Amino acid sequence: MRHYDDKTCNVPLSMLDDSLDKRITDVYATPKLHQIKIEKDGKRVKHVQVLTYKELFYTDDKSNQRIYIQGEPGRGKSTFAVKLVHDWCKQNQTASAAPIENAAFGDLLTIHKFKLLFFITLRNSREKTDVAEMIKEQLINEMFLEAKRADVYTLLDKIIETEICLVVREGLDEWVSPGSKDLPEPSMAGFPKETCTVLTTSRPWKLVDERIKNSQIDSLIEIEGISDAYLFSETILRCIIDQRKNLEETVNKFNDFAERRKLKSLSSSPMLYVLVIYIWEHTIDEREHLKSWSLCSLYTAMLESLCKKAHSAPGYFNRPPVQCFSNPSYLQPNIEHLDNVAEVACQLLFSSERESSIVFDDNTLSNHPKTFADCKMFALRAGIFTNRKNKCWKGSSISFIHKTVQEFLAAYHIACNPNVIDDIISRYLNCYNNSYLEISQVFIFLCGMNISAANKLSALMNQCDIDHCNYDPCYSKEFRPCAFQKIIESGISEALANKQDGICLELSHVCIETEQMTEHNKTHLNLMLSNVQSLSVCTSSSYWMHNKVFARDKPTSPAVEVNLSSCHKLKLLKLKGENIWLRGKLVTFTIYHKCI
Repeated sequence: MRHYDDKTCNVPLSMLDDSLDKRITDVYATPKLHQIKIEKDGKRVKHVQVLTYKELFYTDDKSNQRIYIQGEPGRGKSTFAVKLVHDWCKQNQTASAAPIENAAFGDLLTIHKFKLLFFITLRNSREKTDVAEMIKEQLINEMFLEAKRADVYTLLDKIIETEICLVVREGLDEWVSPGSKDLPEPSMAGFPKETCTVLTTSRPWKLVDERIKNSQIDSLIEIEGISDAYLFSETILRCIIDQRKNLEETVNKFNDFAERRKLKSLSSSPMLYVLVIYIWEHTIDEREHLKSWSLCSLYTAMLESLCKKAHSAPGYFNRPPVQCFSNPSYLQPNIEHLDNVAEVACQLLFSSERESSIVFDDNTLSNHPKTFADCKMFALRAGIFTNRKNKCWKGSSISFIHKTVQEFLAAYHIACNPNVIDDIISRYLNCYNNSYLEISQVFIFLCGMNISAANKLSALMNQCDIDHCNYDPCYSKEFRPCAFQKIIESGISEALANKQDGICLELSHVCIETEQMTEHNKTHLNLMLSNVQSLSVCTSSSYWMHNKVFARDKPTSPAVEVNLSSCHKLKLLKLKGENIWLRGKLVTFTIYHKCI
């Protein structure tokens, strides 16, 4: 218990800085766990939620001796295992004797029945095949002087034969059977099943191995990340912000930011969400949160943290393929694998076989021979790919850890190979209505990596918008930005954040609402006007009430000012409201004007 308290119960806060560790109780958030029911025909179906240790270790009052907790990379498997160890260590505290009311996994007496708990990190014993040998290496050899170890080894043999024990094997997917021994998992030789419970954490792809029989699994649990993203962000920010800052205000600012930037979906992966929080707090000045945040830098940091797990030797680019790859230390040694995986990400995402673009199998992947063997294993070990059994009893499915990771890698491939825009992307856009909206995230990433390629892609997307939206600016009564305009605005933000020059994204129809107008939007407006054909400007009554401007008052500044000299292709101008200022050289176009 003293050993675990000193060595195990502190965890790194972020993968960007392993030295920054915190007490498990300071960063722990209640995870979402569900039992996976294995049907008689082998199908695996999500079942009831698991909220207590009793539900984890027992099924219908029968003890589960072989428990597997599976989860995608970064979902909290390791953190949950460490919290279990921490809770086991609390059994000598009288306050822990009673269950904690209304607390998930507060029934600590359930795990206090184990006389000894052996916590083994499997990646630290890749050369071992027996768990007993791993215990000697990771625990006994760390705790006892060499002169005493032989006696403790003998004691260990007696303990595992007679006492009720729990063995936690953390990270089965990170263990590789050494030499010629092709084992699916380490041997539990010497541990009687009647007195020893084994809890193993793993990524789903490892449990696809058919040598791990369903009969060997008493309970299969799926961990799906955290249950409350807001409370989790509060927990992490409490650990990292300056004590002089107001915690509640900072938490609200971050959650507003994550909502605006559509980053909330990443909360399903605590690892990725901590990276978002960490980068937001440490690398971006507070006043720049809105206009200089780079999604490319965020996803590059995520990708680097994953690559570091597969190949920990650092390296740097003399000439980085894209700007956001300039500073990371662990991308260059893995770039050949990344290039191949990025090519697959792009080809699958823009495939005519849409049913296999996100979730695919070995047969689909075998069409990309460079990625099928070495690169597939690299992507699995790094956590870029995940592999799990299908609901059907046979076969397995592969996917990227998160769709946005696939989209980021696809954008990287396009940035390095712009010719694919005229090839596979053009064909894809012609095949499917509204597909130009579906690829918005790829486009936004591309704006931050290669603005020239993004300009080219925007022309294709703009033509799709004209062809499919059936929008006639002459007769439309709408004065709201369309979905495609919002995509272009997000692309401009990403390009500016990555200091891209030559922004000339195509957008034929632009709508401006003064209620939404900020200095940031005004920068967007100036960059959108060069290709605009119809421009609608609306100043609403609420704007005037807010700014205390009435009809009898002479406005001292415009609600919105448009420089017509930038509008080289303008054919139609629609104005609604008051105090809209036009300047620049007059060109020939039609004006529709309506006062509020």
